[in-house]
Amino acid sequence: MKCYLINLDRSTDRLAYMAAQLSSVGLEYVRVSAVDGRSLTPSELRALVTINDRWKAPLTPSEVGCFLSHRRCLEEIAKSSDQYAMVVEDDIEFAQDAADFIREIDCLPSNADLVKFETNGKKVLIDAPTQIAGTRYAVARLLSTHIMSAGYIVSKDAAARLLAKMDKAWAPIDQFIFSAEHGVFDELVIYQCTPALCRQAGLASTLNKDRRNANQRPAVRKRVLREIKRPYKRSLVGIWGIWTNVTTKRRWGRIPFV
Repeated sequence: MKCYLINLDRSTDRLAYMAAQLSSVGLEYVRVSAVDGRSLTPSELRALVTINDRWKAPLTPSEVGCFLSHRRCLEEIAKSSDQYAMVVEDDIEFAQDAADFIREIDCLPSNADLVKFETNGKKVLIDAPTQIAGTRYAVARLLSTHIMSAGYIVSKDAAARLLAKMDKAWAPIDQFIFSAEHGVFDELVIYQCTPALCRQAGLASTLNKDRRNANQRPAVRKRVLREIKRPYKRSLVGIWGIWTNVTTKRRWGRIPFV
């Protein structure tokens, strides 16, 4: 399976880091030059962004660049002869036995549009997992939001369908693909690898910094109400999660990385 690595031209240290990571799991990669959103002029940004009712917050330059970088990968996949390909960002670390999963990549579900193989450590809902023979990994239909877009497998057909909705950036790429509330999640058949094949390595992220700077804090009254409601919401979700795990084959919990 071909692997497309998103990497800024100036981030030569990350390229060297990822070359070692990918080599360790037996993957050859094609480097895709990332779009540096911070180098775009205000007029260029306006031309590249549109408003969508699913995501109303303004996009930061880095979020626009990340969206366009993933679009470049999907363009390559859609026009290639490969039925599936892998997309990774340059700030991940693989599990030591990730190669076991990669060797069995042909065993992925035939109806999969995407297979997300990273985790952000938050609880998600998945269907009953199917074990990948000869490995400790399983795949399960992802049934709830699981943001972050640092590692996933995508089919040629799904890449083409995603591109049809990516003429302009209208949401952060992880929200666009993997959010049931804000993106095109419901239009795709998405699976989750469990345990996760990789996670973000904790390298400095200008994207997160941009997001913090762009997000305005709500008014004091709204913050107080939010904090009052928080424990009740957590309790309800916790009870629902326990009920789901006990009475169904679905699983509510964190996707581990070990």
